Amino acid sequence: MNKALRQIFWGYLFIFFQLHVFIDLFMDPIGYYLIFAGCSKIVDGYPMAKKANTVGLIGMFVTVPSVFVNLMDPAISDGWNVYAILLSILKLIVVFYLFILLTDIAKVFGDQALQKRTDRAFKFYFAIHLMGFALQSFSANMFGDGWTLLIIVVNSSALIMEFVFLFLIGNIRKVSPSNQLRINTFV
Repeated sequence: MNKALRQIFWGYLFIFFQLHVFIDLFMDPIGYYLIFAGCSKIVDGYPMAKKANTVGLIGMFVTVPSVFVNLMDPAISDGWNVYAILLSILKLIVVFYLFILLTDIAKVFGDQALQKRTDRAFKFYFAIHLMGFALQSFSANMFGDGWTLLIIVVNSSALIMEFVFLFLIGNIRKVSPSNQLRINTFV
């Protein structure tokens, strides 16, 4: 369990960070592979891992062009902008299934505080990211200091939630048993 969660952690870290020096040094396909591999290790004990596993497999292939194209470059064409948005949606889908998996793991551990924290992080993560998507769709036609401030606040909040998600994976990994796939909660 511990190794699987470590792979999921590092996989998401690779997806989250973008560092382009001719190519993306934190390659998204490697991140999706690590999520795929981590979920493959625990799919027998946690059936919800199968969905994150499948999205990880899809992500390995879909994100290959992002290794060679800097999607953060403002001078890229509209086609690459659409591709970048689709990758953001793919990332949200994998995070959704990972949150469901982490919630299931926290329930099995029986740690109520960890379970509530996971549920709260899930709600905030998606509320903030969906608000960011909504603001993106209107940002081309809206101007003004208030609008700019709102975009800065939402983007900063989204960045904070990315770190909260990484810390959550790390904390669940710390309380997980290293040699068991699933804790037997039945007596």
